[in-house]
Amino acid sequence: MSNPDRRDFLKNLVAASAASLAPAWAHATADNAAVARLFKLGAISDGFSLDFEEALKLMKGYGLEWVEIRNVWGKYNTEATTDEIRKIKQLVDQYAFHVSVVDTALYKCALPGTKPLGDEKDIYPYAGQMDLLKRAAERAYAWGTDKLRGFAFWRVPEPEKIGGRIAEELDKAAEVAHAAGMRLVIEDEESTNVGTGHELARLLAAVKASNVGVNWDIGNGYMLNEVSFPAGYAALPKDRIWHLHVKGMTCDAARKDCREAFADQGVIDLTGQLRALRRGHYEGTMSLECEFQAPGLSHPQTTERSMEGLLKVMAAAVA
Repeated sequence: MSNPDRRDFLKNLVAASAASLAPAWAHATADNAAVARLFKLGAISDGFSLDFEEALKLMKGYGLEWVEIRNVWGKYNTEATTDEIRKIKQLVDQYAFHVSVVDTALYKCALPGTKPLGDEKDIYPYAGQMDLLKRAAERAYAWGTDKLRGFAFWRVPEPEKIGGRIAEELDKAAEVAHAAGMRLVIEDEESTNVGTGHELARLLAAVKASNVGVNWDIGNGYMLNEVSFPAGYAALPKDRIWHLHVKGMTCDAARKDCREAFADQGVIDLTGQLRALRRGHYEGTMSLECEFQAPGLSHPQTTERSMEGLLKVMAAAVA
């Protein structure tokens, strides 16, 4: 696309977005709204506030239309009461959001017969995993999404040796999810047996169920010395990437000491990743995930600063 064509494209996109924004959200700039809409950008709401309504108000200020639901009012969403489930749906509609993903702690536990590397405690015991999944599916149905985030059990010293067992467990979960009309998006997280793009690709190759895909966290692979883009992304089956977590990461020269940063800072070639997604006609959603607190800022302020930086990166990716 030539420079004049790019300018015309973005100009038209901005104009269309500005025209469709409700007057109540006039503080959201047209540029932000246009870029956020182009990438189907949202955020994990508790990064802004554990008060779900307050989080939606803040997110709307950046022109966002998508929300990923994890913790609400101080509890994991899978523990929300019937009244809270209704309230969440009411607020999602009131503030004109779509729910991208319902987060679960599915398989954030030890696989029976294994000894995890770390000292993480099972969030829910193995025996309760299918009940957890059913609760999550009920909430996702109520809130209008078919995507549930899950994991691959606490990490063991040699994850590749239990890859077949993990795939079997995911196939079992996929049956339960399918019965409820749901898809599973498995996240790469370093504390689990799938911490990189390469590990996630190997696992998906062993999973038979077609309703199991990827929640690609572009930062987490750095914790296991993987360059997330282009290397980690290149390994993934592109047609099974259904959701992304976006963040920044800083590392030392040897990539031995990595930690989260603002989305526009650090070692990740986020502009390159976003452009690759556009070239590949990615149609899924993505969320800012902010799990750190910058010096001198509260956690919500850190999230807001990271969102501001992310929107700038996104604008550069389409410029």
